[in-house]
Amino acid sequence: MDQPVHTTSTDPATRAPLTALRVTALLHLAAILWEGVTAGQLVTFNTDALPLHYVGAFGVHAAAGAQLLAAAWLWSRARRAALGLAVLSLVAFGLGFLQAALGTYGPLQAHVPLAVVLMALVAWTAALAWVRPAARS
Repeated sequence: MDQPVHTTSTDPATRAPLTALRVTALLHLAAILWEGVTAGQLVTFNTDALPLHYVGAFGVHAAAGAQLLAAAWLWSRARRAALGLAVLSLVAFGLGFLQAALGTYGPLQAHVPLAVVLMALVAWTAALAWVRPAARS
């Protein structure tokens, strides 16, 4: 029988992991937004923002890890229906490290567009966490 994994979910097995995924995805988005704000300061040659941008990257990685754990928790309860959210969270986790490495060691011409892709991916995952139907297996 299909069980929805959205705001009307009444299944106690998925309520807590779904809430955790929603919260961590929003935290992940907030951390990426912080990075965008501090990056904007760096583009205007405000080097005082560099430590804030550097520390913010750790926040992005921590939030991505928490989001991935929450998605895995939800997947363990809802299985097939939550697999997409878990895969998207895993991709976002890995992409965040690649994107950060390019900011440190690679060309900014790749770092900045990947940041936009990462923001879109996490926003998509967050949106799906509110509307994606899930079938319980």
